[in-house]
Amino acid sequence: MFRLALDDDIELALLEERDAEELYALVDANREHLRRFLPWAREATLEGERAFIRDGLERYARGDGFSGALLVGGVHAGELGLFNVRTDVRRAELGYWLAAPFEGRGIMTRAVAGLARVLFEERGMDRLEIRCDARNDRSRAVAERLGFRHEGTLRAVYPAVDGPADLEVFGLMRAEWQQAQQARRRESGRREERSA
Repeated sequence: MFRLALDDDIELALLEERDAEELYALVDANREHLRRFLPWAREATLEGERAFIRDGLERYARGDGFSGALLVGGVHAGELGLFNVRTDVRRAELGYWLAAPFEGRGIMTRAVAGLARVLFEERGMDRLEIRCDARNDRSRAVAERLGFRHEGTLRAVYPAVDGPADLEVFGLMRAEWQQAQQARRRESGRREERSA
């Protein structure tokens, strides 16, 4: 299916049914790491991962998103997907998780930036959203580093392991993305002038 280079060593590959065992092994190895903020990780099974992959393939076939394997140096490190696509208003929600050994290296920030670039610049999206458990500092940080604006808190709607949790909603518009990219290019040009 598709494989998309997001950064120098980060790729996104559409999850296919043949990936189910590898995906389940990664989830199972990271179950305790994931379960606090991702309720599905508590009871993940191999058959559940197969169903998740089939659902992602169906969404992809309908043009309604996808579930992707996040590959770092060719190694499956987590997932990055597109959900709740609304073509009438050109918006979609990004969802992601990263295995514990890959955290703290800027991988997810670079991956989400790469996918946002493709969605805004090549696919014509006008708005992207990230939603996360209010206590998930790492997920919040990805959104904030990339210029997503905190748009609100949905109180006690997220099924966390210790009961309903607040869900944070972050949004980024295409015009905001373009302005941020222009500012980065200008700053990069200034640094090059100073070093010349």
